[in-house]
Amino acid sequence: MNTKRTGIIVAFVAVAAVVGFVALRGNWPPGQGTEGAIGAANRYQSGQIAAQDVQLQDAEIQAFIQSDVFHKLATNPEFRNIVKEQSFRDVASEQAYQSIMEKKAQAQSLANKEFAQYLVQPATVALVTSEAFSKVTSECNMAEVLNTPKFYELVGKVLESKPTEAEFRNLLLASKELSQSFVEYAGKNTAVVMAAMQPALLEAKNVLLAQNGAAELMANPQIGTLLESKPFAELVTLEAHEELMRNPDIMSMAFSAEAFNKIVEAQQWSALEKGFTTIQQ
Repeated sequence: MNTKRTGIIVAFVAVAAVVGFVALRGNWPPGQGTEGAIGAANRYQSGQIAAQDVQLQDAEIQAFIQSDVFHKLATNPEFRNIVKEQSFRDVASEQAYQSIMEKKAQAQSLANKEFAQYLVQPATVALVTSEAFSKVTSECNMAEVLNTPKFYELVGKVLESKPTEAEFRNLLLASKELSQSFVEYAGKNTAVVMAAMQPALLEAKNVLLAQNGAAELMANPQIGTLLESKPFAELVTLEAHEELMRNPDIMSMAFSAEAFNKIVEAQQWSALEKGFTTIQQ
């Protein structure tokens, strides 16, 4: 008899513990419409957003669609066009792309068709993804250097005469227009700087010197990561993207909205498309 009573008490305590645990997790009592939806509950508990987790009827999405930010996005024809492109949908969740969109001058440089076409050339991709160029851009102010005409003169001499390291340092000292910080860096890291001086740099001279933000984008270590992505290479050469980059504030506004980022992460583009429809009606 005592054994039976003890078993009942243990069972009761176990059930109470389960109920208490579920209540503490915030899943008790079950919300309306969740009967039997054990899988759905588990998805939300995992903390990861899946495409099916983002629905247009979600209060967060509804609030976003009714916001001034969404109205500005939805009434911008370039934005509506770009979100239809699969290459944009593939790239939009990349932190490197979002970071560039937050830098207005760099984003605007992508509105320059000549520069966009230059970026996706195999020689350019090889340059910006090379170990030497990546090291130099991460360790010195390469944007300033790329904005200096004298630098391209130096690159030309290096490619033409193939100097020794000692000869290169003499050329550096003779290049008075170059910043002192770069001269000092190149003097200490001669081999890597010379390795970074590839013909693709000379091909970019005119656009880098003329287009605001282009040198900064070339010197941005993240551009190499993006250019290794085929969708990005397709995206930057699209006319719709070029047009949108003329006013990059629109894209910056989009990525500053938490709900938009949620849609991007979950690849729930239908939420935007339905939202566009409500604006147009």
